[in-house]
Amino acid sequence: MFGERHVLADLSTGRRDPDDWEIGKLRTVDYLLGTRVLTYEPTLSLLAVGTASGLICVLGSPGVESSVQTPEGSPVKILQLAASTDKLLSVDERDRLHIWNLKDLNEPPKSTRFDHAINAVMLSPSHTQIFLALQSGEIRTYDLLCLKKSPYVIPNLWNMFQTKIASSVVDPLHALPGCNIPVDLVAHPRDLNLILVAFGGGVVLYDLSSRNVLRAYELVIPAGAPGGGGYHQSEVLTHRWPSVTSLAIHPAGHFFAVGYADGCIAFWAVEDEDQPLMVRTSTDLDVNVINGEELENFLQNGGPSDEKGTDMSERQPIYRVAWCGFPNSSDPRGGATALVFLGGDRSNDPCRLTVHTMPALNSPEPPAPSDSKTGLHASIRKAMRLSVIPLETTYYLSSGPIYDFVLFPKSNPHFSGCWDPVAMLFLTGASDSRMVEARQFLPPKMMSSLPGTDVQNSGEHSDAIHDLSATLEDMTLGAEEPLPMHVPSKLYSGLGGVFYAQLLTLQRSMHDVLVGQQLVPGDADLPITGGSAWIDDTRLSELRLSRSHPRRVLITCHRDLTVRFHDASPQLLISSSTSPLQKNFPSAIHDLTIDLSRLPLSSVSEVATVQLAPESLECVVLLKSGDLVVYQLNTTQVTSPIEIEGNKEFILLGNVSLRPGTRYHPFLMLPRGNISLTCCALSDIGFVGVGYIDGSVAVIDLRGPSLLRPQRQKRQSKLLVRNQDADPVVSLTWTVSTVSMDAQLAVRLIASHESGSTEVFKIIRDPESSLYDFAQDVTRVEGLPNVMQGGSFVIDSQKGTAWRADRSRFAASLQTRDNNPARCFWVTASARGARCTLDISGERISKVEWNSKKNKVGHVQVIEKNNSHVLVAFNDKPEAMVYSLPYLEHLHTFSLAKVCENVVSVDETGDFIASRRHESGILEQIVFGTLFKTRRVYDHPIVDLTSFHHEIPPYPQPVSVGPPSLLGTWFRYGKPIMTGEQLDALLAGPDRPIPLPDPAEILQDTTASYGPGVMKTMENARSGVYTRLNDALAERGEMLGNIEQRIDSLQQGSKDMVAQAKRLATEQSARRWFGF
Repeated sequence: MFGERHVLADLSTGRRDPDDWEIGKLRTVDYLLGTRVLTYEPTLSLLAVGTASGLICVLGSPGVESSVQTPEGSPVKILQLAASTDKLLSVDERDRLHIWNLKDLNEPPKSTRFDHAINAVMLSPSHTQIFLALQSGEIRTYDLLCLKKSPYVIPNLWNMFQTKIASSVVDPLHALPGCNIPVDLVAHPRDLNLILVAFGGGVVLYDLSSRNVLRAYELVIPAGAPGGGGYHQSEVLTHRWPSVTSLAIHPAGHFFAVGYADGCIAFWAVEDEDQPLMVRTSTDLDVNVINGEELENFLQNGGPSDEKGTDMSERQPIYRVAWCGFPNSSDPRGGATALVFLGGDRSNDPCRLTVHTMPALNSPEPPAPSDSKTGLHASIRKAMRLSVIPLETTYYLSSGPIYDFVLFPKSNPHFSGCWDPVAMLFLTGASDSRMVEARQFLPPKMMSSLPGTDVQNSGEHSDAIHDLSATLEDMTLGAEEPLPMHVPSKLYSGLGGVFYAQLLTLQRSMHDVLVGQQLVPGDADLPITGGSAWIDDTRLSELRLSRSHPRRVLITCHRDLTVRFHDASPQLLISSSTSPLQKNFPSAIHDLTIDLSRLPLSSVSEVATVQLAPESLECVVLLKSGDLVVYQLNTTQVTSPIEIEGNKEFILLGNVSLRPGTRYHPFLMLPRGNISLTCCALSDIGFVGVGYIDGSVAVIDLRGPSLLRPQRQKRQSKLLVRNQDADPVVSLTWTVSTVSMDAQLAVRLIASHESGSTEVFKIIRDPESSLYDFAQDVTRVEGLPNVMQGGSFVIDSQKGTAWRADRSRFAASLQTRDNNPARCFWVTASARGARCTLDISGERISKVEWNSKKNKVGHVQVIEKNNSHVLVAFNDKPEAMVYSLPYLEHLHTFSLAKVCENVVSVDETGDFIASRRHESGILEQIVFGTLFKTRRVYDHPIVDLTSFHHEIPPYPQPVSVGPPSLLGTWFRYGKPIMTGEQLDALLAGPDRPIPLPDPAEILQDTTASYGPGVMKTMENARSGVYTRLNDALAERGEMLGNIEQRIDSLQQGSKDMVAQAKRLATEQSARRWFGF
């Protein structure tokens, strides 16, 4: 034995010195768990996310990611982005207002506390003030430019309204608790001087400049009317005043929608506070009108009872309403619109968001003179009513209850962020594990009006309205459904959270095939393009060295039965200040996503393991239920599998419907039978090995496909549970090699059992049928017990390279037999130790037990660095224990405590990933680490959140409700409206201090880096504030000019004096020369 030890080459000569190793952390990837609130700002094109832990993350273009923490980690309640001042503001659960500067989030926030809880916040890109609705009913203002409270205060408007009408109220008991508490704030979309304040009892229209309540809108459901609850509720014979929950204004500004707690939505004309245009639920119209037939049935049946109407569950409140406009008409009033609302469904309805497509407002010129005393003519009211009857309905289904939604407008920040949306984000899932889903927002179709919607045909429209209530459920977009969009990987949480991750290294050619070229964002990508990010320019020389580094892929498994692939190559980080990052790190490869929920699985189960063939790029997914699925990459041409007659072992999946653009196609599935699968192994030459709990082995030949089994193997096919005498297969390894008893190079499958008994199967090809099958002779070896999955390696005895079942070695096995074949080592590892054997079935070379017996070894890997190979074992301390090959001498033990908590995956180059798991079971952090950190640049980039700006358009102007003959009848149409500067001056008062300009901003202005559009917008927004400063600078410039002129005069005088002195000196010298 001692003599043999000197014959075998030492494969670890270059890794014996501790200085050859440098343990370090490369990068961390954090997932946002416990998301509470989302907001999007189209001018900055940034998405902000607030969590229950107080963490706020701002996301933008590739690499743009910055986080801040609320003081004391208080949960985030309200979150907004202010484009006019480049500020991030939030309100936490302690009702403190925190404001950060987006130009430097490292600066501490400006925190302000108010006397009462903050219920709602409203701001606009046209001015620098924010409105805060307090629990007391007051509305306070805050100056984002000066970072101080503004003196403008709006008192409790609902209390003022109730005091005004107290003498005329017959039944004052309808003033329910909470009616004077504000719940929402909305600016008028066409006039900055007007705001609508939603209180629990109703809505108030308020004039800011005159400090006057213009109108108050209070909904009363009369006795006998169904209301939101319908005729099965006990209160149907009483007057009801439902509580307001939310508010949204039509883009034209002439009417608005109000959501209520009983599940109904009321549409009000701004000029008519007496009666709403319509009150409806998600299924019924005019629920504020008594239905005589239904009421009579209600009375005849003796009212509501527990037995009757049990199928009619109570409606949910309308949690939120948004009214979207689109640039789809040349009419100033706009075209078709979309009303988006959350809630209003019954408890047995699916979890969804409802979108009603509304027709365009088309009001005619009323006859003169008008009999209306309120200013709202009957024909105009009729036109408004018809414009709130939906043409069609779209349902956005979700995987769980929806808590909130965010719209993504294309570019216009006005109209409460609802103008021309292209995408939508849901906040859904269970209360303790929320997740984020994204959908494409479908714009209204170009369609004709419903029959009877022409206001000129007044004789037919009433019948059409009554017929609509029976057909609303059928008015859906059947031809086109909202497509899912890609959620930023930072938001993987809840049902979409990651619970398993794996790191792989690929050759460059195979990596390019797998990843493809995806530089241009697709239609399924959210329009989050704000800011820019780059690696520090001082590291550029070292960063360029990563061009030659191996390409890597990160595989993540999610609870929603998806497997996702991410490009984790260091080449993604090559960037500079002049060439920002083009992709995130890691970068999600969305068209490779595998969705197992589309397959006919025997049961819903999590993924147990995923294997990717590094050359063929085939993928195998083994579920914990025992189902095994094989996926093939759709590169150029996909050949449909041929159905095998009499096949009952596996299911071909060529007809499974997939999402458009999916590149991984399911090929076949080996469903769980009576005997459970325990492990699998994928090769690069078309074979998949599977091991069973009864100790049997099978091979799937993907060429047919067909299922191969050893001829002499007896299967216990009727056992549902493990037999005590069974020896489960715990590890499978593919290789093309020889064994000590067979010098022929052949494809072999090594099957290690739990007891340590190992079988080496040989795969041969029948020359007559050209089919592959198991050879009759099976090599049996006594190996290491309980070999861990991924703990079996066959390596070259001279070079240390891995002998896999790949294309090159498969081709070598088909050549003429070599009389002097190369030899190999078979290295196996378990939780207790490792063993090295010569030629798989030959003599044992070495054996070792891990030094750390208290800490369990979970992963092992044969690592290559500069042509030296070692075996590294990772335990849960965590430590990395290094052993030589082939003699398994202990070389080093490195602590990983400063890098990570536990290693979950290691590649053959020494890079690894570790994870930190949340108490819910999903990952909240992935750590990229390495055993060789020398000259590796994975730094977090420098981020500029404000380097990208859309030009802020001017505030929309008022439009007439009717044809040109009605100009001037609504909102001072045609007259100048309040500008943002005027509103700032009104709210901030005459004593507003002038803030000092940011030096960085002045530098950016001089270099014109933002472009003319943004510079003009910034100049217009701040011109009123910096007027005095500019005057002072001009005066200072004039003084400096005078001083410069004086200096030039003195300089010229000094030059003349010097010239005169030289001339005199010359004359004196000449006189001495001539003797004068």
